[in-house]
Amino acid sequence: MQLHLKDVVNYAGTDYLVEGLISYRMGRRKRVLARLVDGEHVLWMEPLADELDERVLFLEEVRDLDMTTPPPANISYQGRIYLRVLAGQAEVATSGRTPGRVSGMCEVWRYRAAGDTFIQIEAWPDGLVVLAGPSAHQGMLQILPAK
Repeated sequence: MQLHLKDVVNYAGTDYLVEGLISYRMGRRKRVLARLVDGEHVLWMEPLADELDERVLFLEEVRDLDMTTPPPANISYQGRIYLRVLAGQAEVATSGRTPGRVSGMCEVWRYRAAGDTFIQIEAWPDGLVVLAGPSAHQGMLQILPAK
């Protein structure tokens, strides 16, 4: 699944416009987060086909998880224990609207808990971004390509 700027993603009964894309290259692995917007509500979406068959990750920025870098190997958040599954420096390329994120380098840590919920911590030159959210089966969304 590949998203493009101005595509529309219908998820959980809401249509989100793809306003931005962030590509993270860590070694030979590339991950792409799409910034989905519906009014003031922002989600970040990443297809996880390489990790979880036919799953998509939905993250939202959270402000109630106080973190420093480097973060610990395990994180307790909202009653769940998250284990680190990824850590490293990423070469980042952005397109479209990606507030607070610019092309360059950042440090990325990803954590996973039971129930396929995730936390992603990003260390940018101007501060930390903490995202958290569940994964969902691709069948729970519909993509309408930009025209």
